[in-house]
Amino acid sequence: MSMWSALAVWTALAWDRIPNGLRIAGATAVGVIGIVSAALALLLSNAANALNGHWGAMDARWTAWKALDDIPVTTWLEFRPMLAIAGVSLIAFALVAVYLLFKKREQFAAIALAMAMIPTGLSMMEGVARMAPYFSLADLARFLNSHLDENGSVLFEGPLDDSSSLIFYLDRKFFLVNQNRQKAAPIGAPSTDIFLDEDAVLKKWSQPEAVYLIVEQVRVSHWKNRLTEHFHIYHQVTTSGTYVVLSNQL
Repeated sequence: MSMWSALAVWTALAWDRIPNGLRIAGATAVGVIGIVSAALALLLSNAANALNGHWGAMDARWTAWKALDDIPVTTWLEFRPMLAIAGVSLIAFALVAVYLLFKKREQFAAIALAMAMIPTGLSMMEGVARMAPYFSLADLARFLNSHLDENGSVLFEGPLDDSSSLIFYLDRKFFLVNQNRQKAAPIGAPSTDIFLDEDAVLKKWSQPEAVYLIVEQVRVSHWKNRLTEHFHIYHQVTTSGTYVVLSNQL
């Protein structure tokens, strides 16, 4: 991210050296970008009624391009308020900057353009926070850290690479469910067997200690049938992104 700091320094130095006409053109370009952003937010306001979609499995979005391609249209439309705020901010501050440039107040014009990025930057931060659960299990790990006791267990149904964020954020080891031991085993022999099949999961589920099972939303119906078949109880604790947490604790 240091490139943005360098770009800001370069822009500030260039601003002092370019002719006033180019400054006005640049400020006008910022305003045009704002108009386009605001127009997109308004034109897409009713698109959600005609478009729909659902997230796929996390394992299918292991590259940035695949992740962008997997985002459903309805999720993109949730960013309309932020897009509108950014657009209005760019338009308003660009107008102020153009006015100041005509008054030969170049430094104040530069400050106005810089202030236009504050709402835009905050909108970007909000967007990242909203999208994070679809690419990381960090929120679920923090939730489980606050609910697990000393003897509690965490089970994850999915490949080891999809659960990499649990390795960083979860304060204990976890088990992998329905995975190929030879394909998914980490380097070296683990001190405990971390691979469980569904029968082993049901055996753990019957114990009094807390057990939390993390599964994809598309697998919820399967596990609901398995659990109610054996225990007549199904308890969904929380969700995050495309994942659901089930527990044997009521």
